[in-house]
Amino acid sequence: PRRQKLCVSSLTKQRKIKEKEDIRTEFINLQLLKPHFAWHKYKRDNVNAERELTSGIIPHEFKRQMYYTFGDYRDIFFGTDISTHNHIPEVSQKVITILERENLTKSEVKQKLDNELLDDWWNKHGHEIWEGMLCALTHEIKDEEKNKIQTTYSYKELNKSQNGTPSLDDFAKKPQFFRW
Repeated sequence: PRRQKLCVSSLTKQRKIKEKEDIRTEFINLQLLKPHFAWHKYKRDNVNAERELTSGIIPHEFKRQMYYTFGDYRDIFFGTDISTHNHIPEVSQKVITILERENLTKSEVKQKLDNELLDDWWNKHGHEIWEGMLCALTHEIKDEEKNKIQTTYSYKELNKSQNGTPSLDDFAKKPQFFRW
């Protein structure tokens, strides 16, 4: 059910991703939608959710949803998504084609394999996608609480393994089937 609500239309529309910067823009814009709508549904179903968020705390269950969503979009980016959506494989292939085009302009010594290109891009921009999710979630709350959330739940903070809980990146790297 969670995956049925995954919004991918901006990624799968023809001619949306043409250049390297479009990859970043479209993946970040995509992350702005899901948390916003998911939060409105979550707070309808959980009466204390708004109070928690406005006190600077992301409810645990909602944070868990955010982790899953982040992992889902990572799967789409890397081409490891196992959904049945017809256009999802095209997204990863388009990303690889664009990154390869830039890679070919480098000397042969500096050229990279496809998986290295994807890893490099994700390592550089993955945090921006997560921060976009936080921005979408907190855009309606006061600056003090927003800053608290953006600090406490920053990409950097969540990538520290704590008490046996996997980091955000480790969670997102798990094969999709094992995250269900």
